[in-house]
Amino acid sequence: MQVIVFEDDAVDALGVAVQARPACDLTIGAFSLVELLGRFGPVQRVVRGHLERHLAGASLRQMAVWGGAVEKNHTLSPHRHSRMEDGFGDREQFVLFVNARAVPSADLIRAIQKLLNNHNTCCLECHGYVAIAIVREPPEQRDRFIEQCKSLGTGLSQWLAEQNLNEHQSSLQHVVELVSESHELFGAHERAIEGAIRMRLDQGKYEERKQGLYLAADAIVEEPVVVRRGPIVVEQGARIGPFVCLDGPIWIGRDARINPHAWIREATAIGRTCIVGGEVLSSVIESYSNKSHDGFLGHSRVGSWANIAAGTITSNLKVTYGTIRSHTRRGTLDSGRQFLGATIGDFAKTGIHTSISCGVSIGVAAMAAGNVLRDVPDFSSDLGGTASRTSPQQASTVLGRMMARRGIALIPADTELLIELAAGLPSGG
Repeated sequence: MQVIVFEDDAVDALGVAVQARPACDLTIGAFSLVELLGRFGPVQRVVRGHLERHLAGASLRQMAVWGGAVEKNHTLSPHRHSRMEDGFGDREQFVLFVNARAVPSADLIRAIQKLLNNHNTCCLECHGYVAIAIVREPPEQRDRFIEQCKSLGTGLSQWLAEQNLNEHQSSLQHVVELVSESHELFGAHERAIEGAIRMRLDQGKYEERKQGLYLAADAIVEEPVVVRRGPIVVEQGARIGPFVCLDGPIWIGRDARINPHAWIREATAIGRTCIVGGEVLSSVIESYSNKSHDGFLGHSRVGSWANIAAGTITSNLKVTYGTIRSHTRRGTLDSGRQFLGATIGDFAKTGIHTSISCGVSIGVAAMAAGNVLRDVPDFSSDLGGTASRTSPQQASTVLGRMMARRGIALIPADTELLIELAAGLPSGG
């Protein structure tokens, strides 16, 4: 079955987190949506224009700048693939569409499977937006159909809504979750992570080293390590240093490194090849980012190729213990959350001893230092009272140096993405 994951016209409301990557390539729980949907078949993205152009250019490297694969056939193992499709024998006649704002969770998988079991075209809407659709399209017309879908961009959602598909009005509307505002990413992640880790454990490729701690092949744990509660999944090639304390649920990605004496707390997901130290709580650190030293990262999101310098502290709780305001495209909203830290964009950096207030966003390729009391726009610097701008060429130079340290080549598509982002795309929230 062909799978198409599509962005709609509401995706920009997710703000800094999706400026430089598709919403379907955000880590929520212990998966990105692209990775999770790969169990149903090859996945194609229909995304905003600047991201589509980057994916096309990144095909030379077979990896997008945020770490996501760009191969045409992005699937999990054939064994898992065939199991998920049992009972849907004519599946090659259908195309599965999933909204890129859908939370990659066990509930989503069950909802999709239930819709597929109806063996018919259908459409499931959530809050007035298409969440899942199944369309009949013969395989011999598939390539042309996919190109037509890509040409629609964020208009694909409206096209699906106009196809007179069977509307599926059921309890599934309350099971499938679409994130609508940037602060909703935090609660979605917290709700999804334990079920997502259980799905990973169901793959059967992990060894339980000690109670609650599950290691993939070539993962290394240097004792003593304290596991106070699980589950904790450590992917292939990752390394946990000695004197680390782990409070699950936690997911640690491939080739990541947890430095000695770190305290990794509940609801934390650490992406591929990250280096992490200090204290981390209920946060997502996307692939290829560093938070190597002491400092506190709480209820926060960090993009790819970001560097969180030594002594950086995020505030995640107001002194009044009240709910925290979130700055969004629609203005300042009450997030409804008592705990809300920072959203730090792809390619962003902090200086040593940076203190970041609750709910602050640090934009794509931005730099923050000192006391950061307000949002830092894309390609700008807030250096404790001194403000300046960063050019995309400067950001590209820094990115190239970071990539070289990981043995990855900067390609023209990376620089072109930065140039497009700096040319006036909206920032904030």
